[in-house]
Amino acid sequence: MKGTTFAEYIRKQTKTNSTTLTDADIVTFANVVKDDLAAEIVANVDEHYFDMEMYRDLEAGIRNYTFADDLLKHQKYCAAQLDGTNWTYLTEAFFSEFTTPMREETYITSKYAAKKAQFYISGRELFVLSGDSIIAVTGGLKMVAEIYPEDIDATDLAAATILSVPSSDVTHRLPRQVLHHWATKVVIEWKQSRDKPLALTQQEQRVDLDLQSVFEKLMKRNQVRSFQATVPQDDGQDY
Repeated sequence: MKGTTFAEYIRKQTKTNSTTLTDADIVTFANVVKDDLAAEIVANVDEHYFDMEMYRDLEAGIRNYTFADDLLKHQKYCAAQLDGTNWTYLTEAFFSEFTTPMREETYITSKYAAKKAQFYISGRELFVLSGDSIIAVTGGLKMVAEIYPEDIDATDLAAATILSVPSSDVTHRLPRQVLHHWATKVVIEWKQSRDKPLALTQQEQRVDLDLQSVFEKLMKRNQVRSFQATVPQDDGQDY
């Protein structure tokens, strides 16, 4: 379903127009419903459905790597090719384990000389902690994080792009199979927001049952996607 069709369908079902049901209102309802639908997909289809596997380069002598906030807050695991070839899965270290700032190389290599490598998160930075200095490895740092579908805006409603197509390789959108149900749930939200809530049609009343059938078809699909990240090292910008 294209963005234009999404808006048109909602207005047809609610017997409104762009004046009585603005793009801004549709966007508000749609983004609230979108998060609920995403949670239902995670609960009913696969808890890893919105996981995303990301890679970036290890840089010689560099232990700290900047990422966007949502990645580090929702990361599930991290791995690195510390020897240049083999993946080492890193467990998380915590602030209470350290007595010296993380940027002191001699302290880190000494502490991890006889200890398995770990990672440590501080603000928007991920530190790779190991007994040897970091060597340069193309795509040598891997992270898997849960990235919920991005919000839509009024621009999306005016576009001829399918709403299931994400805006970039580092974002998710709801799958195409639930776009009709998404629009129906927006209609329900609008009807229930009236001063005097409007009656629901039979289709609207059974939307959750219909979704269960869709969820069954979505099960056991591989949703992990990978990309080569190009995250700036020092300026803290989003990739």
